[in-house]
Amino acid sequence: MKLLRLFNIGLKKIEEWIIAYSIILMAIILISNVLARNLFNTSINFTEEVSQFLTIFVTFFGTSYAARKAQHIRMSLLYDISSEKGRKAIILVTSIGTALLMFYLTYLSYKYVARVAALNRVSPILQFPLYIVWSAVPIGCFLTGIQYTLTFIKNLTVKETWLSFESKFEYEDVPNSNKESEGVKTEENLTVRERQDLERGDA
Repeated sequence: MKLLRLFNIGLKKIEEWIIAYSIILMAIILISNVLARNLFNTSINFTEEVSQFLTIFVTFFGTSYAARKAQHIRMSLLYDISSEKGRKAIILVTSIGTALLMFYLTYLSYKYVARVAALNRVSPILQFPLYIVWSAVPIGCFLTGIQYTLTFIKNLTVKETWLSFESKFEYEDVPNSNKESEGVKTEENLTVRERQDLERGDA
């Protein structure tokens, strides 16, 4: 398990680096284009093309990152009505099923990228090889498949139910609205002055 954890940390650093710098570069390019239009009445012709490339990278590497953080949209009805064993069974089936689907999509997208490379297709403005850009699709699908595989392994090796290798299945605490409606002062709804007075009183 320690080896898997180190492997997961390495993948996490790569995903965070690609996603973060892609978004930063996209923002710089788009802002520069806006300034060029307003200040110099001209536009950077490759802005839209590069933005599309970066969007592809953010989307598919972000898919893997979202799976790591268990942030994909999901229906929790079955989790809510199931017992602990039922939740464990559901997450095992869904994680391995999703992993197999993502690996299959990796295979299909790899075939497409290989065909694009064979045809020597390039982007219209920058003449950049498109197979390099589209390679983010099979890589992102493969990394997502790895995350769901790690989730499957995690749930096989621990007693609790984990939605991902890093995120445990837990219910969020719901604030007690009855106390607030009855006028009971809780720490959350105290005013700033009341908190200061309370701190001076404790001191």
